[in-house]
Amino acid sequence: MIRLLVDRLPDEPPAAVELSEEEAHHARVRRIGDDEEVELIDGRGRIGTGRVTLGKREGQVVVESVVRVPPSPAIVLLVGSGDRERFTWLVEKATELGVTEIVPLETERAVQVSTRLRPDHVLKLERRALEALKQCGGAWAPRIASPRSLATALGALAVPVRWLADYAGEGSPSPAAPAGIAIAVGPEGGFTADERSLLIERRFIPVRLTALTLRFETAAIAAVSLVAHHRARGVHD
Repeated sequence: MIRLLVDRLPDEPPAAVELSEEEAHHARVRRIGDDEEVELIDGRGRIGTGRVTLGKREGQVVVESVVRVPPSPAIVLLVGSGDRERFTWLVEKATELGVTEIVPLETERAVQVSTRLRPDHVLKLERRALEALKQCGGAWAPRIASPRSLATALGALAVPVRWLADYAGEGSPSPAAPAGIAIAVGPEGGFTADERSLLIERRFIPVRLTALTLRFETAAIAAVSLVAHHRARGVHD
């Protein structure tokens, strides 16, 4: 069944929802016929089915059923806002692995990167996350924050289990805490000594992911993959 994005699925079907021009175009490219059944996601925890009607540019779906999917325990990624193209790739893969929130960090070394992620790139990241969600069939798109300082990000953090991806750290503890986990990853060049000290002061445990030095996007995905793997097996702290 073809999967399409909508802004918001209705609480009480049946109800009609409009397709964006982009999604209507996607439906035509996939040669979806009128009254054909499609799957719908809105990135807000709802997955629906309905029947589509296409015009020359517009499209509409009559939603017949909606299932509400409860959110998973939090996986919060706090990542130095390095090169925006690599950060975009990170958002796509993190979405597929079930990350619930992505916080770009304006760290001391990140702000020196000329191609770094900036606030006006966030909308593009949100769209990439939704496209990744459409591909993988998830129900929840991650929240993506505007780039912010490390101190600001830590001040708003509420999850109890906290990892710092760190080459000098120890092996990872059991990562699948039901209450959620936060993972901090430095930019190109890593966190400075002062930033690392602040993270440890805020109860982040230095965790060594591999025997090699990883790029920021690789380190983030390696850590999230470990959490997702353990959660899929039902392992909890």
